[in-house]
Amino acid sequence: MRREDGRAAEAALAVGYLALTAGIAASYAAPATGYELSIYAATPAVTWAALAVAGAVSVGVCLSDERYLAPAVLLAALGAATVAGLPLIRGYHFYGRADSLVHLGLVRSISVGNDPLRLFYPGSHLIATSLAKVAALEVTRAMMLVMWTYTLVFFASVPLCVWFLVPDRRALAVGAFSAFLLLPINNVSTHQHFHTYSIGMLFVPFVIYVVFTHLIGGDARERAVKRVADGSGAIGRGTVGLDDTVAFSVGSRKPVPTSYLLPLISIALVLVHPQIALNVVFLFGGMVVTQHAYRRFRPDNVLAEYRLLTFQTAFLLVVFVVWVATHEWQFVNTAEAMIESVTEFAAGEGSTTPRVESQSESASSIGASIQELFVKLFGVGAIYSLLAAAAVLGRVTGYLGPLEGRGSRRSDPDTAKDVTTLFFAGILVLLPFFAAHFVGSISTYLFRHVGFLMMLATIFGAVGVRYLLADESPLSGLGSRSAETRVGSSSARFTEVLPEARSVAAVAVVVLLLSLSLATVFPSPFVYLSGSHVPEGEMDGYERAFASQSGGSPVWFGGVRHTSDRYEVALYGAESAPWDRQVNPAVIKSSPVPDRAMLDGLPTYYANHPEEIVRRDHYFVVAEADRQREVLAYRELRYSADAFEAVEAQPDVGKVRDNGELTVYFVDIPSDTFPESPDEDAATVPGG
Repeated sequence: MRREDGRAAEAALAVGYLALTAGIAASYAAPATGYELSIYAATPAVTWAALAVAGAVSVGVCLSDERYLAPAVLLAALGAATVAGLPLIRGYHFYGRADSLVHLGLVRSISVGNDPLRLFYPGSHLIATSLAKVAALEVTRAMMLVMWTYTLVFFASVPLCVWFLVPDRRALAVGAFSAFLLLPINNVSTHQHFHTYSIGMLFVPFVIYVVFTHLIGGDARERAVKRVADGSGAIGRGTVGLDDTVAFSVGSRKPVPTSYLLPLISIALVLVHPQIALNVVFLFGGMVVTQHAYRRFRPDNVLAEYRLLTFQTAFLLVVFVVWVATHEWQFVNTAEAMIESVTEFAAGEGSTTPRVESQSESASSIGASIQELFVKLFGVGAIYSLLAAAAVLGRVTGYLGPLEGRGSRRSDPDTAKDVTTLFFAGILVLLPFFAAHFVGSISTYLFRHVGFLMMLATIFGAVGVRYLLADESPLSGLGSRSAETRVGSSSARFTEVLPEARSVAAVAVVVLLLSLSLATVFPSPFVYLSGSHVPEGEMDGYERAFASQSGGSPVWFGGVRHTSDRYEVALYGAESAPWDRQVNPAVIKSSPVPDRAMLDGLPTYYANHPEEIVRRDHYFVVAEADRQREVLAYRELRYSADAFEAVEAQPDVGKVRDNGELTVYFVDIPSDTFPESPDEDAATVPGG
């Protein structure tokens, strides 16, 4: 692949693209026919082999022949996009359980005319509704497309941010491969399905890149920050050729109108998820304070010359406050819980990370250690976090100098160092806010913010990787020149001795990191979780079960670990939504049934329930997803295989419906007295 004519690289790329095409075709030709516990195991092995070939070819070409950097990175991008889009390619009806089912109901409510602005985070819901109407798609598929599109935005934005900080083609490739790792997705609190916080988090790198260009796009003061490709947004005539030397005009062109673009992005950010917007407010706030401090106390420093973020930060804060003030019902509870948790912890009455402790106990119960889970879920992210910390601290302190490698288009002053310093100040302001989520009940949100930090670590960690790949030592001002020369010469001698071995090792390391990271993008038994696939049969089974209720006093619904409420919202909307919509038939949910009740007898369990109102006939619903989740993914931690088998053999329990994905049992309580319902409107509906 090092031949000067490039034919070997071209041949390798051809093989890579053909392999990727074959892998996608194989995956498309094997659509899901039922619930899939693991999308990895259910996807044909040919697809994974093809993706491995494409990844190895892409990395190998990137390292060996930079003339083919663009098609090589594109090959890897298409491979990563294929992994992220597997639910779409394999024809899933819907992907995402729990909150995603609620969002499905909200999108359907918007599509029938309900006011979306009464929702706390309507941004992605509006996009899904518009896509479904314009493209004539099912709402479920439109929502999966929205999540996939935001993932592609993340793939594109991260390398742009890295290119800004280290403006050469190799850095662009490193940033792209770093983005393909999808480190912000941890499957604890951030997910690769329609989850509004995760969507907003994947959108933030685009916001950061616009802020980068805003900072260096000009200033009202006399002195201007000079940087090649400084955000002027214009390329001079005759400056673009077909080689890798691209010259951008500076100074004479009009700056990019980020003053007009950023407010629109700020509004979009608040609409997608206000919590993400608040995180960005803290980040920007630290940068603004630093900018004003330099202008006040060190006006001669180059940091005093950058365009201020004051107006943009104030605008985002005002939009956030106005939006929250009109949706107080959602935000105030979280704020009060945070204050209470921090106060209790300060008084010595609270505990740290109770959810982490609970998850650790559950993992130990099924034979998995918390250390194993950490390595699988956060191992690659931890490496990038260390690299990010080293890169940021090295640049801020001057330990690391600017890289002036091939393809570099950097000019004085060192813009990357200055912008990194501003972002470092913003991160210092952001960290105490995230640390507050380490204690009490709000620790359930901790891993959301871990995902946000992983998003930042992806950008700055990629900068650290680029420094590791530097041809020359990036150290500046530390030690004698002779010491640096010795380090450089030693590296050169090693490269001469084992050039091919180093390339092969680099390819192996990158493919390994990609494999380990992408193996945890979707939940699966590999991380002791069940897949989030919702097959059409399961949704259809719930809809038919709801419709089969008789008038007067509808049968209640019970289930395994969860009840029917989220499916009710997904199909009809709900009274708990911020708009009023009649639900017919009304669904009455009961609490989840424990394992022992399934073994000892459901009629006895309901007849002797401590709550009098629950002592009535029930529909007991068991999905195929429930069986596989509890028996295979959770290894019978709370529900055994025997418990599922015992239900059908119990007296006074009859199978009402079974379509292969959802089984509905009727539990008859002979001594049923049907006590008065606390919600008369919910208990009395027209016949279904």
